[in-house]
Amino acid sequence: MELSPRTTVAVAVVLVVAAVAGGLLALDFEAASYETTASATAASGGANVDSLPPVTDGTLVVDAPEAVRDDLTAALVESFAERGVTLEPADARDEDVDGPVVVVVVDEWDSRWNPVAPAGSVAWRAAFDAGGHARHVDAALSGDALVFESTDGPDLAGSVEASVDSAGTGVVSRPAYRAHLVGVVADATAEQVVGQFSQR
Repeated sequence: MELSPRTTVAVAVVLVVAAVAGGLLALDFEAASYETTASATAASGGANVDSLPPVTDGTLVVDAPEAVRDDLTAALVESFAERGVTLEPADARDEDVDGPVVVVVVDEWDSRWNPVAPAGSVAWRAAFDAGGHARHVDAALSGDALVFESTDGPDLAGSVEASVDSAGTGVVSRPAYRAHLVGVVADATAEQVVGQFSQR
């Protein structure tokens, strides 16, 4: 059966719309500008910090929604590396580690994507300890006081509490907007944590 010209055009339009929609869902594409507001509060404490060697490497643990955990972990590794700190990802933070540790916990990941006006917000916490002490990380994440003992040696620990809201204007695919949010969180975290390590 032969299709009429009108039907052929309608089918072609549907196919084009489906291809564009599929591309916006799957491809990493953006032609947009973003309005982003962020806030962060950092606190730290230490013992014998003058004797603490520079922090240049360590362990990273990320507790985030599964949909973004791997991408966020990779972005954090990259953002810290750009600031001179090499982090090795680990799956969990069950006990003390040998050397510095950074733990990032995402409390809220709210991405409201659409192709022309995506918006989202993220709230997260980070804790760090130059000596790898789990009790300092746990205290920092819970807001408890940091207690340094004589057996700790030179140490520096602290926390970052942060949030970001970011809205885009233009054409943005879903993967591109997610990558934008991931990058904002990673850069803000690395900037705050490395800044605290550098102020010792």
